[in-house]
Amino acid sequence: MKIVRVQDIIGTEREVSDKQWTSRRLLLKKDGMGFSFHETIIKAGSEHTFWYKHHL
Repeated sequence: MKIVRVQDIIGTEREVSDKQWTSRRLLLKKDGMGFSFHETIIKAGSEHTFWYKHHL
């Protein structure tokens, strides 16, 4: 198992972004931990609708 740090995933396929937000996926289902963990940064003043179909 490897410790994942935010600075290690910036600029990789685990960092996904749009003009108004950036999502950094630290843990994914394929990592086998039983859950995912994301850091999402949303631009101040922007409005969004997100649908997390399979999330609690």
